Formats: sequence, structure tokens, C-alpha cells
Amino acid sequence: MIALALAFLAVYAVQVLDVAPSPLVRRLVDGSDIAIWAAFVADYAIRVRLSTDRWRFVRTHPIDLLAIALPPFRPLRALRAAPLLLGGLHRTRLTRARLAVFVGTTSLLVVFLCSLAFLDAERGAPDTKVTGYGDALWWAAVTVTTVGYGDIYPVTVEGRAVALCLMVFGIGLISFAIGTATSWVVDQLKAVDASARRTDREVDELTAEVRALREEIGRLAGTTPALTADLAGPEPENAKSRHPAG
Repeated sequence: MIALALAFLAVYAVQVLDVAPSPLVRRLVDGSDIAIWAAFVADYAIRVRLSTDRWRFVRTHPIDLLAIALPPFRPLRALRAAPLLLGGLHRTRLTRARLAVFVGTTSLLVVFLCSLAFLDAERGAPDTKVTGYGDALWWAAVTVTTVGYGDIYPVTVEGRAVALCLMVFGIGLISFAIGTATSWVVDQLKAVDASARRTDREVDELTAEVRALREEIGRLAGTTPALTADLAGPEPENAKSRHPAG
């Protein structure tokens, strides 16, 4: 399903941006869109049939249902790319590096999808502010970062639905990314602080060892003459005779 979601993403981008080089390619793209939708429907039907609690499955997989139930609302068909997000989340081990890559990639994907869907919904509508993909991408970036200049806004029902999806998922991802970055910075500061404390402790231990070594050397230096006399023994008698008293 992730492969189908990637294929749909490419097909949808070609349709919205209208970059098909010929009518034949355009027909192939439209046929691929229908085939991908049919595959999503078949996958959902099979999973519902195999589920032991079908009603619970429907209630717990609303995005899958929306992905196949909204073909008439062309902008909302971007929900078919949801397996890219959900599948990546299920397959991502929660290590910091992989989590950072997942959050960054998902954020870019959400902005790209929503900008395409917004362009698809707003282009050609009365009183629209969107004249091209650049305007749609600018709107998505401004919305997801909660800046909200207000120079571009949705005027259609589909455009407002896309904006709602971007507000819910995009802002959540941005907040999660900020929280992850903050957590990383705090962990780095804690690691630096722990390293500094460990260095101070090692320096204190080394200082104590040097002090003890100096004291030991001092004791040995003070007892050296006595040790030398004891090892030499008493002076011989003939040595005394060679040195008569003056």
C-alpha cells in the first residue's frame, strides 16, 4: 500500500500541475489514478472481510475509509497518500535519529500534499487568490507555521477542508518537531553537564593521589638517613684505632 501511495502521489502531482506532455500520457495518468483507487477499495474490502470485528475495524480505520470514499472530492483524494505516513510510523523504531528523519520527511510530505490539494481546490474558483502552485505552496508554509498573513485564504468548501487537514496534522507535526529538537538540546546540555562533573571528580581524585604521593615521598625522605645507618651496622674496631681521639 505504501508503494501504491507513492504511485498515487506522482499521479496526483501530474494531474494537478498539468505537466503531462501529451494526451496519451494524460490518459495513462487518469487510468492509473482509477486503478490505484480500485486497489485501495479492494484492499479495504479484503481487510474488512478478514476482520473478526468488522464494525470495530471500520471505526478504527477512518482515514482508510475516507481515502476510498471521497473520489468525487478531488482535492481530498490526497488522503490516499496516508499509508506513507501511517506505514512509516509503524515501521519506525523510536530512536532519536530515525524519529528526526521521520518527522522531517513527514512534515515536508504533508506540506507538499496539502499545497497540491489546495491548488486543485482553489484554482479557477471565483474570488480565488491562488494563481499557481507557488501561491499554494506559500499558503501551506504560512499555515503550517501558524504565521497566517491572510494574503491567501480558501474560498471553496474543498479548500477549507484541505486547510483543516493541514491545521490538524501540520501543526501537530511542527509542534512534535519542536518538542523533539528541544528534547535533544536538553539531553545535550545534560550530557555536557555530566561530562563536566565527571571531569571535576577525576581531577579531584588525581589531586588527592598527588597529595598522598607527596606526603609519602616526604616521609621516605625523612627516614632515609636512619635507614642507611641501620643497614651499615656498627663501626669496626680497627676503624676506631685508625682514628685516635684528638
